[in-house]
Amino acid sequence: MKTDRNYSRKSIVDNQIYPIDQLIRFNKNKFNVISFDEFKNLEGRGAYCLINEEQIKVLFKKRLLNKAFRQNIDQEIYNNIQKEVEEWLVKTGKKESQTLM
Repeated sequence: MKTDRNYSRKSIVDNQIYPIDQLIRFNKNKFNVISFDEFKNLEGRGAYCLINEEQIKVLFKKRLLNKAFRQNIDQEIYNNIQKEVEEWLVKTGKKESQTLM
């Protein structure tokens, strides 16, 4: 008998728990490389943020990935990740801020 599980994770911006399909994932692998995890399946430590334009802006403005991964991240890496996220949002059509039911 198969049961469907609804996985949920905590957003690092507002510390609220959301279903995993409403979140985007950032990854830190064992070589300390920080990247945007488009498909949520890379190995390593993950940090999640709600797919919401305001929360994504706060994430990069306050540099919250530093706290989540417990290390200082260069501004250049932040800029690269931010470009990847913006391109992904445009590509998937999730540019609009999503509301929860």
